[in-house]
Amino acid sequence: MRAAIIGTGGIARVHAHIVHELAGEVVAVCGRTLAAATAFGPYPAFDDVERMLRQIRPDVVHVCSPNHLHAEQTCAAFAAGAHVLCEKPMANTVPDCLRMIEAADKAGRIGAVAYTYRGYPMVALLRHRVVEGRFGQLRRLGGCYLSQDVFAQDKYVWLFTPGTAGRSYALMDLGVHWLHLAEYVTGTPIVEITAQFSTHQPRRIWRGGVGEGPRPPGAANGDASVTVDFALEDQADLLIRFANGAAGTVTISGVSPGRPNTIVLSADGSASGFEWNQQDPNVYVECAPSGNVIHQRSPEDLPARLAWMSRSPAGHAEGYVDAFRNVVASAWAAMRGKPADYPSFADGLRGVRLVEAAVESAAGRRPVSTAAQGNP
Repeated sequence: MRAAIIGTGGIARVHAHIVHELAGEVVAVCGRTLAAATAFGPYPAFDDVERMLRQIRPDVVHVCSPNHLHAEQTCAAFAAGAHVLCEKPMANTVPDCLRMIEAADKAGRIGAVAYTYRGYPMVALLRHRVVEGRFGQLRRLGGCYLSQDVFAQDKYVWLFTPGTAGRSYALMDLGVHWLHLAEYVTGTPIVEITAQFSTHQPRRIWRGGVGEGPRPPGAANGDASVTVDFALEDQADLLIRFANGAAGTVTISGVSPGRPNTIVLSADGSASGFEWNQQDPNVYVECAPSGNVIHQRSPEDLPARLAWMSRSPAGHAEGYVDAFRNVVASAWAAMRGKPADYPSFADGLRGVRLVEAAVESAAGRRPVSTAAQGNP
């Protein structure tokens, strides 16, 4: 696949690495500035998406730009005849997501979302075992996504600039991953959300450093920095109910010290339960009254249709990049016209709808049915 990348941040570099791992070719990089695109690597550099698309005509565009740019850039890529793999969240609003889906349908192209964590073999195995009834009827689903990404009191990221991240920070940046995992593994939609939002560090300082984006609106300081009052949540606590009657809680936080990227999904069923932690992704714990059992990743334990997801022998750790590669490989297979299970634009739309339901719940201090948001 001839892949163009829009964006020059850390996640864009991961995408470039994955492109090379899959024997693809990075044919262009487009950044906010030409200097940023040039510094990204030995690829044709652009600072104008439309010009890049006209000149390069890529097979697929990997959209790794700030959230508020996803819709316009994705629609432009479809209009140019390319497929799209878009970073999460798919967009800031439901109308933008719908516009992206309409553009994909009109162009006859595939749109995929980088829900990376469903690419872990143990996540796929858990989904399989839920379907086959190993855990019985699920009763409780819960967990967390805890990150220390913005724990520092004065740390500023481009997501803090008004207008770039939609109506939510923690849920839109982190929570969409957990919400997607919960529905993907269980095969069951969330039907009701009761949300409580907290903003523990509402004031941030922009200094123009790497990853902070262009100068935001705010109070100018004497050292050329800008003080920004940040109104979005940095912690979200959700009470959730699923269509099968299961219920539980999840905490999403970007200000959890000592938690670089802790994603936990746990469940209790009528037969047994399970717990999986992204920071130890090669195992899951099966929980039963007779005692807990640790299941280790092994290609031999995966169903034949999932065996391709695990390339290393048992006992040889696989991690984040391997999971990411699996997601991109699945999306690319679909783009080539092959049957594939990949995170689609429908999944991306679903995530944004769930976030909007949580925002509505937190604002109104009441439960919100997600039926109006649509089910996967």
